[in-house]
Amino acid sequence: MCLTLTEAKQKLRASARDTSRIKLTTHAKERMKERCISMKQIICCFEHGDITEGPYLDARGTCKANVSVRTAGEYITATVAFKETANGDLSVVVTTF
Repeated sequence: MCLTLTEAKQKLRASARDTSRIKLTTHAKERMKERCISMKQIICCFEHGDITEGPYLDARGTCKANVSVRTAGEYITATVAFKETANGDLSVVVTTF
C-alpha cells in the first residue's frame, strides 16, 4: 500500500529536518554531479517542494513520488522512494533532474 499525498509530504518534511533519513542511490549521486545539483538543493526540495507526481507504487511495489522545487534559480525534481526500516523511515533519492 502506498502513502497518501499528506503522508508523503509529512515524511519529506521530517526527512528535511533529520537529514540522516535521506539516502542517495549511486545513480542519484551520478545525476547530481552531472547536473550540478547539491545536497543542499535536495534538502530544499524535501523541505519546500511540491509533489508533482504520485505517490504511486512502482512495478516492484515501492511507494515513490516526484518532488519539484525552484532553488538556486533553477527547477529541480527528485524522485523519492519511501522505505520503512527497523530504524525508522527513510527517503531514498532515486534520481534527480
